[in-house]
Amino acid sequence: MSTGMVESWAGKIADIGPIYPFVGSEFILWIIGLVLWIGWHIWHARHETKEYADEVRRYGNPENYKKATGKDD
Repeated sequence: MSTGMVESWAGKIADIGPIYPFVGSEFILWIIGLVLWIGWHIWHARHETKEYADEVRRYGNPENYKKATGKDD
């Protein structure tokens, strides 16, 4: 099985050259990943806040609380 132009892994890494694609783009990919990660957290927080507000609206009245817990608080 051939992995490219490498005939032997013995030797200096500088003589072999890059051993993975997109060498030099690590920082840009890290920035993109960071932005996507933060964006996902923002989206997720907004989604959960909306879902929580819907559930409070639907189930949050005192009648439902009394039915669910059996308490008259």
